[in-house]
Amino acid sequence: MGPNYDPATQLPGTFVYTVPGGGGCPSQSATVTVSEITAPNAGVNSVLAVCSNSVAVNLYTTLGGAPSAGGTWSGPSPVVANLYNPVTMNPGAYVYTVLGTAPCANATATVTVSENTPSNAGLNAPLTVCANGAPVNLYTTLGGAPSAGGVWSGPSPVVGNMYDPVTMNPGAYMYTVLGTAPCANAAATVTVSATAPPDAGI
Repeated sequence: MGPNYDPATQLPGTFVYTVPGGGGCPSQSATVTVSEITAPNAGVNSVLAVCSNSVAVNLYTTLGGAPSAGGTWSGPSPVVANLYNPVTMNPGAYVYTVLGTAPCANATATVTVSENTPSNAGLNAPLTVCANGAPVNLYTTLGGAPSAGGVWSGPSPVVGNMYDPVTMNPGAYMYTVLGTAPCANAAATVTVSATAPPDAGI
């Protein structure tokens, strides 16, 4: 064994250092007893994208590696029971710290949280038209405040958000706005019914 102890390659225990005697003097020895303390493990840095209206997510299980339990969190908002709640908390860097026992230093790992805004397709709405009436804008018929840029599906193809009673079939027309992961798509429906025009005869 050399003069240095390497915890990575050597086992702890008792090491005896001996200086040989000479000229009638006996050898002299000294003992060093080495013990090792397990280093703390906070896991590996990770990223977490959530939808701003989603349920709470466990930050601890988001960490990479095999972090030790019992650490503490610090970040833009207080963390309770390892949970990040997008509805009540702010995104940013959340640092998990596991205290080390001297001479081991503390260990830290960071979960960087970002939030995506959920898509909004508005609210379901009914629409009654005259079978020979003028075209009607389905988008402005939706309730709420739907995001633009969605797509329509229904009994007839929809062009430019318009429903033409003369050329299109009544029924359920669904407006879908794609969500940015992990936010889901949003959908709302305009249910169109057509009324026959009055007939006064000839």
